[in-house]
Amino acid sequence: MKSPLNPVAVLLLASTAALSLRAQNNSANDDKPEPYGIRFRLSGRTQFNIKASVTDSKPVLLGTTGLFGDGYVLSGSNSSTNAAGLANPGSLTWNWGYNNASQISGDQLTLTRYNDIPRVGTVDASGGSTTFGGELFAGYELFESRVWKRRTAHWGVEMGYGFTTFNVTANGTQSGNGTRAQSLYSLGGIIPPSPGYRGNFNGPVPGGPIAPIIDFTPLSSSSSSALGTDTLNATISSDLHTVKLGPWVDLPMTDKITLGLGIGFCSVFAQADLAFQESLTFSGVNSADLNEAARQSTRVAAASRQDWCPGFYGQARISYAFNPRWSAFGGVDLQANRDLKFSSQDRGVAIELGSIFGASAGVQFSF
Repeated sequence: MKSPLNPVAVLLLASTAALSLRAQNNSANDDKPEPYGIRFRLSGRTQFNIKASVTDSKPVLLGTTGLFGDGYVLSGSNSSTNAAGLANPGSLTWNWGYNNASQISGDQLTLTRYNDIPRVGTVDASGGSTTFGGELFAGYELFESRVWKRRTAHWGVEMGYGFTTFNVTANGTQSGNGTRAQSLYSLGGIIPPSPGYRGNFNGPVPGGPIAPIIDFTPLSSSSSSALGTDTLNATISSDLHTVKLGPWVDLPMTDKITLGLGIGFCSVFAQADLAFQESLTFSGVNSADLNEAARQSTRVAAASRQDWCPGFYGQARISYAFNPRWSAFGGVDLQANRDLKFSSQDRGVAIELGSIFGASAGVQFSF
């Protein structure tokens, strides 16, 4: 991740250029009024329309014979195959693999896959589209110009920092009929490799480790169906640090009231966390055919991501001057940034920052 420009260095560079320009203007126009110089603006800010969602990124399990959710037994280069490319009954293969030690019982390997199981899809998060935070801006006036014949407009650059938190939940439930297909394979007396073993089509490489072989044809296969319910409970927590840099103009409406406008570059440094628990429960007439682990399974996962999300902003505000140094203001703004996306264990997260509306109020000090 590339480091952003140092905000202090950028502001100092802009201020140095502005001071040089201001000195030249003052030497040629000594009768002009003094510009604002440096100013600070502190405000509370409310943001609207930040959205998030949890998505389903689990790959679809293909219907290939011998392919399971926790392993596979496929034809290899040492298997005799028929016209369809499948191993003939009784042939052997070294193209097999499995995931967990619990799948081995004695001289047998159990492989399982679930078809058409209910699964919660994309869920929109709720509870946090409106957030509250604060902003601090530091700016400098570059020059001034006459507007509406008798009033003076002020032009400059400014840099700001804002902070807010964004916390939401995403919950969903999906029910439907699911099928568990299970096959039992003979290991033929071999000592199985450690869990996570993955054989391949070509088998052992000369001089490499031995590739164990097993029977391609299962000893038995079964299929059970039952009503299943998938329940997802997820939370998304994030800290949003916002840096803004751009030009501004203050247009006086009366002696006390001023319209301020600004536009420029905006980047959000988002630090986000995802935590979710997902439970799959089978019930109904045929659920007794499933073992205990198949009838009820729960998984818990967490993931984090932090990244810069660049974009732009535009703002407008109305200020009321109490005296030449102090004023109060209220304003609105629009902010558009790149979305933040990441995933964990086939669940994805998208924090949408592309269309954020804001409202702010605070005070400004000029000198």
